Amino acid sequence: MMPKSEKSKSLLRNNVNFPTFSGLPEEPENEVDLIYYDEGPFGLKPSQHWCFLGEIVDSIGLVRVLLRVKDKHGQVITIGLYTDDGGRALAPQIKQGHTVAILYGEQHGFLDMSVGIRVEDASNIKIIPCSLDQLLKASDDVASLRKGQPRHCGSCGKEENNPDNTHLRWCSRCKHASYCGEVCQKKAWVDGHKADCKAIVGVQWFTARNWRTFHDWFSF
Repeated sequence: MMPKSEKSKSLLRNNVNFPTFSGLPEEPENEVDLIYYDEGPFGLKPSQHWCFLGEIVDSIGLVRVLLRVKDKHGQVITIGLYTDDGGRALAPQIKQGHTVAILYGEQHGFLDMSVGIRVEDASNIKIIPCSLDQLLKASDDVASLRKGQPRHCGSCGKEENNPDNTHLRWCSRCKHASYCGEVCQKKAWVDGHKADCKAIVGVQWFTARNWRTFHDWFSF
C-alpha cells in the first residue's frame, strides 16, 4: 500500500495528493481506497485531499462537455462534465494546451467502455491557462524559493542589497518574481514571465492549502 502522504520538494509532483489517473481511487461502491478514505461509524470520510491535473488535448460534446486530457504520465482519459449546465459555463475557458484541475476525482467507467472522471460538482473543476509542463515547472520554482535566501532580479540576475544598494520590487501579480527596475521587468515579461506568471498564480492556490489533513472539502 502507498503511504498516506508523500514528501515532495515540489507540491504538484507529489503523486499522492496530485495523482495521475491510475493513482486515483475507484468509486467507493466498487472498492474503498484506504489511501484517501477512512471508514468510520458514519461511513466513509476522506483522510486527505487530492486533485487530478491533466492537459486538455481535445474537447467534444453537444449536450454536455467532454474533455480528452493527458495526465502527468501521458495517459489520455475522458472527463465528463455532468454538472447542472453540462459544463457550458466552463466552455469559454476550455482551450487545447490548458490544464484542468479536478478535486476529489475518482476512476469512472463510462457507458461507451472508456474510462475517465465524472464531474458532477462545478466547484470541483477549474481550468488553469497554461500547459501542464508550465504548471509543474512553476511548482518547482515556488518550492525552490526559500525564506532567508537573497532575492535576485528575474532579468539581469542582480542580487538585492548588493554594494550598490539595489532594491528589488515584486511582480504585482504573482508576488514571486522580482526586478531591479521597470526596464528589467518589461524585458522579463517579453522573455517569458508573461506565461510563467499565470502558472505561478495557478500554483499558489494549491500551495496555500494543507493537502495532507482533511477537515472540510476544498472548492475552486
